[in-house]
Amino acid sequence: MTKIESLPALPTVAFRIMRITADPKSTANDLMKVINRDVSLTAKILKIANSPFYGLAREISSLQHAVTVLGFKEIRNLVISTVAFDSFKSLKQSEKFNINKFWKHSFSCGIAAKIIATDLKCSGNELFVAGLIHDIGKLAMYIAFPFQFEKYIELINPLKFKYTAFEVEKDIFGMTHDEAGMKLLEKWLFPKNLISAVGFHHHPEKADHESLSPVIVHIADILTHIYEMSVDEKDDECDIVDVEIFYNDVINLFRSYEIDWNVSDLRRLQITLAESMEKESGAMDIFI
Repeated sequence: MTKIESLPALPTVAFRIMRITADPKSTANDLMKVINRDVSLTAKILKIANSPFYGLAREISSLQHAVTVLGFKEIRNLVISTVAFDSFKSLKQSEKFNINKFWKHSFSCGIAAKIIATDLKCSGNELFVAGLIHDIGKLAMYIAFPFQFEKYIELINPLKFKYTAFEVEKDIFGMTHDEAGMKLLEKWLFPKNLISAVGFHHHPEKADHESLSPVIVHIADILTHIYEMSVDEKDDECDIVDVEIFYNDVINLFRSYEIDWNVSDLRRLQITLAESMEKESGAMDIFI
């Protein structure tokens, strides 16, 4: 864990923005003063705000307009999703670690989490961020333990359903990527809800039941892996058997939260995810 904790601190501008958005006494001017100092961040916020991801009826022409229309919390979500991955933008594609596939999986999980959250009448865009950064611990481990990480990639490559690969991590690193992600986000002083969603996305039963974030990201991750299998695999008959097993696990987990879902609900969400990934392909390029 020491190597994870020694990774770079969160950029100052992001830290200040999160402090401002968490303070009920802060004003829009306080927020804009900080963001305006970072030209690239300002440009990216405007680009995302005007993308189909938000589907706003009119163009957002200025930072002040973005803050007014989207609000403090949404601007914070945009900043978090931007700086989290910008901190790792120097990572290059390696022979064994497909970084582009990692980005796509992260974005897909964000979309899946937003779909589930919206269905449950939770904050969809905040859950999008939670899903987007859920595997950030893998990037931290890749930097901190490059040689061990390549060995890990070799071991999990034969696995058909890579969702279970976190079990291999414990043997190699002495920790899992969700634990690494939690440590990194605690260091970066991220909101508690996001820390919990990332840190418990493989074991939501260990998290505080007051928040649905960990269980939503957990299920979003499963739906994303199933979506990726449906895209990559040709043996549909075998996939159907696997999917039914995981769907039953999801249904039982949700029932422990007094949410009565069935297989047809999960199939509906799966279809929505596939449709959304086609529609949001342009937004993915902007976010990551």
